[in-house]
Amino acid sequence: MRFALLCLSILGACKGYDPDLGGSPFLCGSEEPKCPDGYECKDDGTGRQVCFSSSGVIVDAAPSGFQCADDSILEGAGKNDTVSTAYSTPVATQRPDISFAGLAICPEGDKDTYKIDVTTGNSNVEVITSWDSGMPVSVSLLNGSGSSINNGTSNGEKSLRAYAANLPVGTFYAQAYAAATTKNNYKITIKVTQ
Repeated sequence: MRFALLCLSILGACKGYDPDLGGSPFLCGSEEPKCPDGYECKDDGTGRQVCFSSSGVIVDAAPSGFQCADDSILEGAGKNDTVSTAYSTPVATQRPDISFAGLAICPEGDKDTYKIDVTTGNSNVEVITSWDSGMPVSVSLLNGSGSSINNGTSNGEKSLRAYAANLPVGTFYAQAYAAATTKNNYKITIKVTQ
């Protein structure tokens, strides 16, 4: 009997996860590991920290509420919310244009910033954001210090375009953002021409 109680107390002290994850999303643990192997702890868009599979889907649950796209590849560890942490694009240095899809302004207040190194004077920079539904994803062109030089204007339904002509050689940024209470998935196209 004493041996059985000792075994139960040892097993009770383990912090493993029950293999039956259930039919609804589960919250992250408070200590590491916060989620089982193959899952990571993320905000589900409502402020809750929930375990997501590596594919970006909430564990064992049908989507409820807004489902943000997983743009962590471009966001990186430092996020790309500011000019100092911007994602460095190959536009102008290696190719004239690039498009990215599966991006998200998520959670509310998120900003996604993309660095553009203009290598030839008198270049034109065009940035277009588009989304399938929901609230607009705005776009601005920023100078090297992060000040806006041009904000996006309507480019047809569910699309905004920011354009600046005759820019000098230097570093510029495209920044996608939305209203303070908005989350949305979007695409962005960045183009530099002469």
